[in-house]
Amino acid sequence: MYELMEFLHILGAAAWFGSNLVRAFARGPMTTVDDGAAAAWHRVTVSMGRVIHTPASIVVFVSGFGLVGLSDGVYSMTDPFVVVGILAVVIGAVLAMTVIGPNGRRIAAAYERADHEQAATMSRSSSLVGWVDTAVLAFAILVMVTRWGA
Repeated sequence: MYELMEFLHILGAAAWFGSNLVRAFARGPMTTVDDGAAAAWHRVTVSMGRVIHTPASIVVFVSGFGLVGLSDGVYSMTDPFVVVGILAVVIGAVLAMTVIGPNGRRIAAAYERADHEQAATMSRSSSLVGWVDTAVLAFAILVMVTRWGA
């Protein structure tokens, strides 16, 4: 059962990290074609949040608790690497719900009304927040691999 939880944990982190990278690196090419494509792209990123990022982070969160619970007392919820993992999920959820998701809808609407200035400003802001989420996740993955503080 431990191996299944570990597999799900790694798979969830990979899906979360991968969706962040797709959103980051496809933004430029997808938003320079035309306003319709740019609006559609930002609506897709909102959808990616619902169908990839959110389920992946939930899998990471639940399987992380499962791993601690199945570790036969080797790890505890207060181990630094576990705390970092929990914080990464919480930070990711807050950023997704308060900035990335809502901004995606607003950016799409701005492109649809050809408000390039607002779209560009919000897109840069959302991109920065996305990179923060990616950096937090990358740090959490490093901390997990090294089992920092355990």
